[in-house]
Amino acid sequence: MEIGLDQILKEPHASLLRGKRLGLVTNSSSFDNRYKSSVLCLHDHYDLRVLYAPEHGLDGSAQAGKMIPESRDPHTQIPIRSLYQGEHTRLDPSLFADIDLLVFDMQDVGLRFYTYTATLEQLMHGGVPLLVLDRPNPLGGIVVEGPILDAEHASFVGLAGLAVRYGLTIGELALFLNGERAIGCDLQVVPLQGWRRTQRWEDLKRPWIMTSPAIAHCSAIELYAGFCLLEGTNLSEGRGTSAPFELFGAPFIDAYQLSLEVGKLNLAGVRFTPITFVPSTGKFQGQACHGLYAHVIDSGHFRPFSTALSVLSLLWDLYPEHLSFNASFTRLAGFSEQAIARANLSATLERIEEEARTFEYIKRSYERYA
Repeated sequence: MEIGLDQILKEPHASLLRGKRLGLVTNSSSFDNRYKSSVLCLHDHYDLRVLYAPEHGLDGSAQAGKMIPESRDPHTQIPIRSLYQGEHTRLDPSLFADIDLLVFDMQDVGLRFYTYTATLEQLMHGGVPLLVLDRPNPLGGIVVEGPILDAEHASFVGLAGLAVRYGLTIGELALFLNGERAIGCDLQVVPLQGWRRTQRWEDLKRPWIMTSPAIAHCSAIELYAGFCLLEGTNLSEGRGTSAPFELFGAPFIDAYQLSLEVGKLNLAGVRFTPITFVPSTGKFQGQACHGLYAHVIDSGHFRPFSTALSVLSLLWDLYPEHLSFNASFTRLAGFSEQAIARANLSATLERIEEEARTFEYIKRSYERYA
């Protein structure tokens, strides 16, 4: 399989880059098949003028929500401009005044929560031609899950019109955004060669290079698809441990009781074991948290978003005086916590399944791979 970056020296793609002042949106997770970074790939062969860094910075080390100052790449001395402006919805056009073509090469995770998707949409409004170097969706291109976010709940961690797990590559997503939103971006995509929609990351036999500080392991992505919702609660989602989103807990939880009760839910494709952990940062820093570690045993049947809702609903029943929700839950989920109260959970799960089917139909016209 070849990703878009592997093909930039071949025609017809090379002619798109040759003779132009280039800007590159990337970070430290972007390498080609020879383990050469996207920065060096373009710098060594084309006129690369500016590097643009999304959330977490060019080196991918900054924590979520941290603003990144402008700097220079220590290896090439090319200036680095930060695209991460928090919740701002428009980028200053002057950021792109000295380039002719913007190249976007970012490894995405295929989930609405990830802010690289919002950055992509912002760039499409920037008034500069955009070339997206396609990369595989680590979760494959078949399964869609979660509700379609409405405009009322749209934010930088959630683009309106997207399901949570949208089943498109980053190149297909760009085509979807340009088409569904009628943006009118001068957009081209260097497609993947040899990728099939049924392929997940583990099928590709490629190493995973962390795309952000909390997604260090490929195994975390599938669980992040649901347990990112815990960021909208007072539960630790595992930040400050070696396995964010793979484990969760709080000081007030009885891990063994919770393990027994979750087991009774018969959740498809996943098992949970009790665990105690002490986060080094984030919620409950330095405190012992008791909770569960998730083990995906059947990805074909596991539905992380619905699973996380069911677990949260159970926790609300077990710890009504301890569990609390904040505004981030609504932004991430697209609905308030009342939708997962015991009396409402079944209807909510049915609704999100219906919306997932709707999105699955919509996205088909933007699919470029079988």
